[in-house]
Amino acid sequence: MKKLFVILAAAALNCGVANAQLDGLLNKAKSAASNNSTLSSAIATISSKLVPNEKQIVGTWVYQEPAIMLTSNSSLKQLASSAATKSLEQKLQSYLSQVGLKKGKGNITFNEDKSFSVKYGTKPVKKGTYALKNQEVVLTFTGKTKPCNVTPQLDNGSLVIVMDATKFKEFMQNIGAQVSQLSTVVAAMKQMDGMKIGVRLTKQ
Repeated sequence: MKKLFVILAAAALNCGVANAQLDGLLNKAKSAASNNSTLSSAIATISSKLVPNEKQIVGTWVYQEPAIMLTSNSSLKQLASSAATKSLEQKLQSYLSQVGLKKGKGNITFNEDKSFSVKYGTKPVKKGTYALKNQEVVLTFTGKTKPCNVTPQLDNGSLVIVMDATKFKEFMQNIGAQVSQLSTVVAAMKQMDGMKIGVRLTKQ
């Protein structure tokens, strides 16, 4: 069973996999999952109960690793397994490493005055303002008119910030990353309805 999910994760993140092939893999995995009542879910589900309030989000949060979460109504829930999750996160980290985002090498600071700043690697600090609205954090980068909406989750002391694949690419572009390296993983994950990707951070 685990082998099936490893194959699914690896194939989904391969730029050579066409949409039709991906649909076939998903259907095959769903069929296998429905026939296995002991399959356990290892991918966390986004919950309104885990959204931090204005006081909890204030501080400097240091990057640790990629994060993958599912929406509550995700059709991929049955597909979640520790093998698939790890494979996806490792693939995502390989791309993040290419653009200089590594463990302990990036952070985001939320200030009480509703300003924020993001820094990673040797990139210049990016600043802007933020607001908590409808269980999301709305980030408006200085010099940008289009806000970036992300979903925050306070999970066992860690701050997880996730978003749709396209929004993740926009976020990385806003903080100064060369996003061409992310195109493959973003294109693949866009096909996975209900899956959000992002980063896990710990408070400094």
